[in-house]
Amino acid sequence: MKPLSKNDYKAFLERFDDVKGGEIVSLEMITPESFKVTLTAQDKNRSYDWVNLSLEFSSVNDAKLLDDRALKAVDMQEGITLGYTDEGIEVGFGSQEYLSSPLRLRAEVLKYEESPFAL
Repeated sequence: MKPLSKNDYKAFLERFDDVKGGEIVSLEMITPESFKVTLTAQDKNRSYDWVNLSLEFSSVNDAKLLDDRALKAVDMQEGITLGYTDEGIEVGFGSQEYLSSPLRLRAEVLKYEESPFAL
C-alpha cells in the first residue's frame, strides 16, 4: 500500500479518471476504525486498461457504509470525490459531493494499491 498525500491526490484522480464507470467490488472492515474498499478503475498509465484499486482508510472518523448486497448498486458514473479537509481525508463513492455519496469515509490516513483486474 502506498500513502496518498495531499500533493499527489489530483494526479491520482486524473490517472484513474475519478474512477468513473468503475464498480465497487468489496468493503472490508479491518478494525472498527480501519476499512478497505476495493473497486475497479481504468488506469491511464496502462492505456486505460481495467485494474482493481484498493483504498485503505485508517483512523476513520466519519462513515456512511453499505452492506455487501448494496455495494453493486452504487452508480459509479460520477466516480469518486476525494478531498483533504481540516477534519480529514474525505472520499465519497458514486457522487461528486462527499455528503451526498451513498458510501463515504473520512479518515486521517489513506493508502492505495493497484492489482490485476478481477471482480
